[in-house]
Amino acid sequence: MSLDLHVFRTLSDNAGALLFDPATKACAAVDVPDAGQVLAAARAKGWTISDIFVTHAHHDHTQGVAELKQATGAKVCGPADAASLAPLDRIVGEGDSVSLGGYGFEIWHTPGHSDGHLTFVGREAKLALVGDVVFVMGCGRVQPGQMAAMWTSLSRIMALPGDTRLVGGHDYTLANARFASAMDPANAALQARLAEAEAAKAAGRFWALTTVGEEAATNPFFRAGEGALAAAVGLVGAPADEVFAALREAKNRF
Repeated sequence: MSLDLHVFRTLSDNAGALLFDPATKACAAVDVPDAGQVLAAARAKGWTISDIFVTHAHHDHTQGVAELKQATGAKVCGPADAASLAPLDRIVGEGDSVSLGGYGFEIWHTPGHSDGHLTFVGREAKLALVGDVVFVMGCGRVQPGQMAAMWTSLSRIMALPGDTRLVGGHDYTLANARFASAMDPANAALQARLAEAEAAKAAGRFWALTTVGEEAATNPFFRAGEGALAAAVGLVGAPADEVFAALREAKNRF
């Protein structure tokens, strides 16, 4: 049996995510923007939360952790810089691993959006919990002076197999699609995804789940090494990391 995944809206645009191993009944919540909403989602699925995986220390990802832990007794793991915001049972970092039932996750340190940001990479599950590093057709804001770190983090995630599912921390999909289209207007796959994003927004459908392959085809930040994106920011022939930085600054102003 494969690992089940449920991604849903919490707060206004945060992603709630639940992972469930049918063989062992273990269930992990990924970040906890709102404990009540996450607990309600688990109850609706008939799952009992046993673990909480924290990707990074920002308040909108950690503010419900203590309440959810108290309600469920779940074990919490996350980065060291989240310890003041969430009751961590285990601090994890680069090179560590965690398990959920019969599935293992590698811990990658993926800074840029926040100093201690972690990505949980499940090779067997073909799943990566990328927090606010990658969004559908976008990426997270970058801390001052951390563009190089963010590019390194993105590059690691980009190198995962194309069928790896990515669970991002927010649904900014339509805004991201509009920016991506402005940067890469000749991209037919992107235009199709922009239309899908518009339809999803109109229907109220939450969208924070994607794949490495889909992002490689449509995400301007994944495509910073391509000439069309370099041309969009006036950096033809420049290294991909410079193009990425210019694209991220352009997104800030978009």
